[in-house]
Amino acid sequence: MAGQVTAGSVGEPGTRRLDGTRLVYVAAERSAGGVGAYSEVFADILRRRVADFHEVRHPRPGTDTVTELRARRREIIELVDAANGRPVVVHGEFSGGSVESFWPTAGLERKRPNVLVSATVHDPPGLVWWPGRVAFLGQRKLLNHAVHFPLRPLSRAIERQVVGNRTLFAMSDAGARSLLRAYPDTTVRHAHMPVWSRGEVVSAPDRPKAVGLFGLVYRGKGFEHVERLRSLLPDDIVIRIAGRGTESLPAIDGVEILGGIHDADLPAYFSSIRALVVPYGARSPYGEAFPGSSVVTDAIAHLTPVVCTGHGALGELRTEGGVHVVDDDVRTADETVGELAAAAAELVGSRERLSAMAESLRAMREVREPDEVVETYLDTWARSVCRA
Repeated sequence: MAGQVTAGSVGEPGTRRLDGTRLVYVAAERSAGGVGAYSEVFADILRRRVADFHEVRHPRPGTDTVTELRARRREIIELVDAANGRPVVVHGEFSGGSVESFWPTAGLERKRPNVLVSATVHDPPGLVWWPGRVAFLGQRKLLNHAVHFPLRPLSRAIERQVVGNRTLFAMSDAGARSLLRAYPDTTVRHAHMPVWSRGEVVSAPDRPKAVGLFGLVYRGKGFEHVERLRSLLPDDIVIRIAGRGTESLPAIDGVEILGGIHDADLPAYFSSIRALVVPYGARSPYGEAFPGSSVVTDAIAHLTPVVCTGHGALGELRTEGGVHVVDDDVRTADETVGELAAAAAELVGSRERLSAMAESLRAMREVREPDEVVETYLDTWARSVCRA
């Protein structure tokens, strides 16, 4: 039903109900950042569940020329036409600045009645935010903003025109609501960001007395607050930082900087901290966004309590017990960091709270188990095919 947010539900197994349907998955390649890493594992599950499954991969956002976008569109059309009239679902991963999956899938369903197009939106409410960011603008940051910032209403109008009445998936309730406000003709489904555990971890209370900051270094991730966080935490609590780009952060006493780590190293990293601090803040002048946090997802996967701001969609995690949320909407940045430090210090020193939050995280992980999340997608696609 267009114009409605619905929660994920599990009906008749989508695997059987998608028999005879071709699924074309359009997504970033593994090396293209967080969305690429997510799509690689998501595709592995789909490959096991859908017999007629095809992938169309693209490089990181802002690298495609118009010619390359057209070539990818032709590749998708060839896969659609090769189905010989059978139902085809084309599903894309849409994220900020990534026209690589946005334009090649535009209008497919309007020319071919056997095609259904859907997308997971990683940075709602914008689908791609910068619909003109081909390689020329991707290489010219200031020019890209000079084009897109004053034309924000036009960008949203373009997104609305392209998406039409498709089904969109969001990874949070806040993100789902923001999509429906921006694209009232769509059907929006809430499907959690899947949680993939990479291995066993030490029980949170038995880990070293340390907190962690984790993730890719860029504006809004809170790495600029490390020095103040260090000054506010007790001296016996170590800060361990890991993630791509962290190796360039300045050296500070009491802060261990590990740099980028591989997925296989995540259990060891999370076993070395009792809690993860997530000091996210506003990072874009384009307006509020509600992205799913892969960093928090990794913490949930490895049963690591989280202390975070309420930025974006993080605030809604407070009801599930494994995350302590510090509201940041009425505080200065310094005040927010002070609250985060106080909450982290209190948590790290309490075996009881660490144990209770770890149990809540175990429940959160079960709800977000990949096969359960993917079933929401399969069920949605199967129902859409039946209606068509």
